[in-house]
Amino acid sequence: MSKTEKTTKDLYEKLEEIRKLLSTQVSLFRLVNEKQIESARKEILELGVRKKIFDLCDNKKTVTQITQEVYPGELLEKSQPKVSYHLAILEDFGLVAHRDEKGQRYYYKSRE
Repeated sequence: MSKTEKTTKDLYEKLEEIRKLLSTQVSLFRLVNEKQIESARKEILELGVRKKIFDLCDNKKTVTQITQEVYPGELLEKSQPKVSYHLAILEDFGLVAHRDEKGQRYYYKSRE
């Protein structure tokens, strides 16, 4: 084996070693962050009204229908902004997503 071939082989071995180390670091980073993210998601759902809103996100109810179930008898003008606020938080944390259809917005659980 020539000196150039040996140098190239050594270089590839070092690069492979670095790749394995980086892969391990990335895996650990994901594991640690996933635990923190899951913990934050659980905290988000600890608020009773938010949990109720989350449970109603079934891709069949409009925001108006969810609002009427969460705040029955309350004026829509007052209660819908509250529900929209909680839905935005749930969406920011990746717990729900939405689809728009014929001027209505439907929310659904993006993960359980």
